[in-house]
Amino acid sequence: MKLSALFLSLLLVTQIASAGVLTIEKGNRSIEGVNVGKSADLVTISSTQKLDYIGAGLRTKKVLVANVKVYVAQIFLDNIGKFVRTDAGAVKSLADMKAGAIHLTFLRGVDAATVQVSFRDALDANNIDLNNKGIVAFLSAVKEGADAKDGKSMNISLAKDDKGVVTVVYENTAGVEKTITGDETLFKGILSIWLGEPADSGLETLRAVILKGE
Repeated sequence: MKLSALFLSLLLVTQIASAGVLTIEKGNRSIEGVNVGKSADLVTISSTQKLDYIGAGLRTKKVLVANVKVYVAQIFLDNIGKFVRTDAGAVKSLADMKAGAIHLTFLRGVDAATVQVSFRDALDANNIDLNNKGIVAFLSAVKEGADAKDGKSMNISLAKDDKGVVTVVYENTAGVEKTITGDETLFKGILSIWLGEPADSGLETLRAVILKGE
């Protein structure tokens, strides 16, 4: 009986750990030397979800008087036909989505605390409740994760069930995953970092390129 219980516990841990495995189909173009994918497959506990390519672009950040290159962002969602490519409509159209992923390839090293502050500022710019339990857990996972390494990629995978429960798997650039659950605020909030109201000029430029879908 004890062995059976242990086996089931290990099986559950394995399922959770693999819940956010993201596979990106290689595309035929690149941004800053980073290949831009055609589509992605998100493996959850119950199924493999096909995600459509929404857009990609370069994230820059103004430091003193210069704009530095931070990462290349790629966005994938499960229902491209419902996605609205306008500043006002993009985040609203997420209500029709059940799954998505953000793939960030860093072009410079950024410490985990700075990544978290950047995400938090973007959430705040979109009036996302920073005290929401799911948002708190997500920001904690980012801060506690490894520093973003130059040339390495970070994945944020999101899945929403029929009851509105959202599961997010945050995979840092060291390949370590953290699973977070929450309500629909978590789904909308995280994607609003790149699709919603920009927190700075670098995100504004990135959003414009992503919404073009080129």
